[in-house]
Amino acid sequence: MNKKGISPIISTVLLICAAALLAVLILSWSGVFTKGLLKHADETSERMSACESETSLNIKHACTREDTITVMVESLGSKKVTGLIIRVLGSSGGYQEDVETEMNVADLKRFDIERQDVGDITKIELLPKVKLQGKAEICGIKDTETNIVEC
Repeated sequence: MNKKGISPIISTVLLICAAALLAVLILSWSGVFTKGLLKHADETSERMSACESETSLNIKHACTREDTITVMVESLGSKKVTGLIIRVLGSSGGYQEDVETEMNVADLKRFDIERQDVGDITKIELLPKVKLQGKAEICGIKDTETNIVEC
């Protein structure tokens, strides 16, 4: 029988070329994937740094009336606060108010927000907003007040 086929040397070379091509494709894809992850990690790191070390708020006083809650807030950080979320927690629920404001270092501002029916108010939390690369970012809780009195 005279069967003709690919010689063992040529088939070995073709297998090595196919494996090398596959390795190049995988390395190329992983390079793009890794660059994307690193960029995201850098952005997250910058956001966390600005939020954790450069932003600081302090609730100086919090009191309630029948239909409003008054919160005195002091900005202590080095980063300008461009907005604020005031979260009110009560014995039967909670809500939050998104407040448009600008607070520089050492600013002291009064915020009057509408009181909603959440039972006895147990806690007020502050979440500042800052601008990073032209985009508004919400930081984590910066201060909590549990000593809420009647005005």
